[in-house]
Amino acid sequence: MSGPVAARDVLALFSQTRPLFTALGDERRQEIIVFLLESTDPRSVGEIAAHLNLSQPAASHHLKILRDARLVTVRRSGTQRLYALNAADYPQLLTPMRDLVTLIVSCAMASPPR
Repeated sequence: MSGPVAARDVLALFSQTRPLFTALGDERRQEIIVFLLESTDPRSVGEIAAHLNLSQPAASHHLKILRDARLVTVRRSGTQRLYALNAADYPQLLTPMRDLVTLIVSCAMASPPR
C-alpha cells in the first residue's frame, strides 16, 4: 500500500497514538515506567517522587499523563494513591503503535527512491 490512502492511514494512526507518544516521550515518565516495572507492588506518589528525586506535584503531573494514556492504574489505599502498570491492557494499547510502525515501513519501502 502506498500513495495518498496509505499516507492518510499513517496520519490517522499518528492521531490515535499521540497520547502514547506524549506519555512515553518524556524521560521522567520513562523512568516512572521502569521504576514500576522493577516494583513488585503498586507505589505511592511519595515513593515515586522520592525515587526519582521529584517533588510530589511533579510526580503527580507525570502520573496523570501516564494515567490518561492508560499506561498506569491508580487505586486508593486510605489516604494514599497507589500506582501500578496497566500491563493487562498493554497489548490493546500498544497495537496501534505497532501498526503505525509497520505501515510507515511498508509505505517507505514502497516509495521509489529520490
